[in-house]
Amino acid sequence: MISRFFLFTFLSSAALTAAMGLTAAMGQPLALAEPALAESEAEFPPLFEDWAEEEPKLILFFTGFLDGYIEPCGCAGIDQMKGGLSRRHTCLQQLERKGWEILPIDAGNLNKGFGLQEELKFNFVIDEAYRLMRYQAVGLGNRELLFPTDTLFLYTIDVPGSPKRYTSANIGILEFTPEIVMPYRILEKAGMKIAVVSVMGDSLRRTITNEDIVTANAAAKLREILPNLEDEKCDKKVLIIYGTDNETALLIDQFAEQFDFILPSHTPAEPPLRPKKIGETMILEIGEKGRYAIAIGLFDEPDEPVRYERIPLDARYDNSPTILELMKMYQDQLRASGLEGLGIRPIPNSRLETQGNYVGVQSCTDCHETAHTIWRRTGHARAWQTLKETAVPPRNFDPECIACHVVGWNAAELLPYQGGFLSERETPRLASVGCEACHGPGEQHARAEIGTNTALQSRLRSAIRLPVEGGLARRHCLTCHDGDNSPHFDFETYWQKIEHKEEDIFD
Repeated sequence: MISRFFLFTFLSSAALTAAMGLTAAMGQPLALAEPALAESEAEFPPLFEDWAEEEPKLILFFTGFLDGYIEPCGCAGIDQMKGGLSRRHTCLQQLERKGWEILPIDAGNLNKGFGLQEELKFNFVIDEAYRLMRYQAVGLGNRELLFPTDTLFLYTIDVPGSPKRYTSANIGILEFTPEIVMPYRILEKAGMKIAVVSVMGDSLRRTITNEDIVTANAAAKLREILPNLEDEKCDKKVLIIYGTDNETALLIDQFAEQFDFILPSHTPAEPPLRPKKIGETMILEIGEKGRYAIAIGLFDEPDEPVRYERIPLDARYDNSPTILELMKMYQDQLRASGLEGLGIRPIPNSRLETQGNYVGVQSCTDCHETAHTIWRRTGHARAWQTLKETAVPPRNFDPECIACHVVGWNAAELLPYQGGFLSERETPRLASVGCEACHGPGEQHARAEIGTNTALQSRLRSAIRLPVEGGLARRHCLTCHDGDNSPHFDFETYWQKIEHKEEDIFD
């Protein structure tokens, strides 16, 4: 059996070969189109207003906690959403066009979990995008440690011509050795030395199940490496902390004086407009899912040597075509793999026994003409087409997107139910968000209505109803219309667009 190590070494080589035209000029800023909404930039809060008088010597560009959200889904309108690696790339390039020296640093937790899709996503998009954006240091988070050992090796071991970025002072693979995981990174740019250290608290260390991973107490390891950082005579030192609020607070209390910037893993969804400070140390809360970046300007100015800017990665930044090309490669690989190749298997449907199987919209139309007419005018009826025709690149082979655009998937687990949608070729009747996506399987209900068992008919009609009273309908909508996919979702407003009561149809 081919090991994951060789599989992903091959895939990585394939990705690099295909992307040679994209990454060969990494040392040069790529020419991009101007932001699509440049004429509307007045609508966005201005950035860097107090940075104009003097050029920064260096900008530390902090990101982190991507959690696999490589691009906004765009379902509710891409202009309403923040984040995405393609916008981040454009942002970095715009800062470079100002003539500023930029040093990108990431706190880690780049992947959502584990599994073949997450590994493909990491290989084809995240790792290549971070190489393209010239990240030199990334904290090793608990999400990365969900990957199998051979995959971790691919992203932590330095090889000639392909330096890695991950660092952790108290996490090792097989053993504590800088040849596998660097305990800290010393970055040099614009004549300055920046140290980056990452540690993981005891609570997260205890959750690690991979026996190949070795750990140690965070405070003990920090005390061990601090003399080395002093010997390096670093201009600024950065500490990334993974752990509970209590663990983070204790480590900050012990080591705040030794570090200039501390990035905790527990962070609000949005970074604050101004950073917290403990003495002269800035506590940088980055936010969730890559929606923001934090720029720290280092100036040769005694009165204000350090300046802070929160950057929302919103529609003021156009999508980088280079990153979108990486996205296309990733989507092409998902298509080639198929659900089975990704290890995705249908799970049991708890409603199968009471409601039967999924039958598709056409089986509902004859009796529910009014509801069908209303449905056809909604975005639900076009949900599958948006994945094929609106998304850039198309995402109709991406399980993370399919789950909310078809009938018969568990949107929370990103898995199909038995009898649910499998592909446009195999189950075309279940593409788009049809009746059964909300009401559940309709086979038994449709069969009962052509019979004479009134008690059965009544029971099955009750089973498929989705009442607003009691909040059931709202809770069901929120499984897909959540803060990530529909950031401005308002149940009362949206419900009016899809409501289709037909109380008298069976009288």
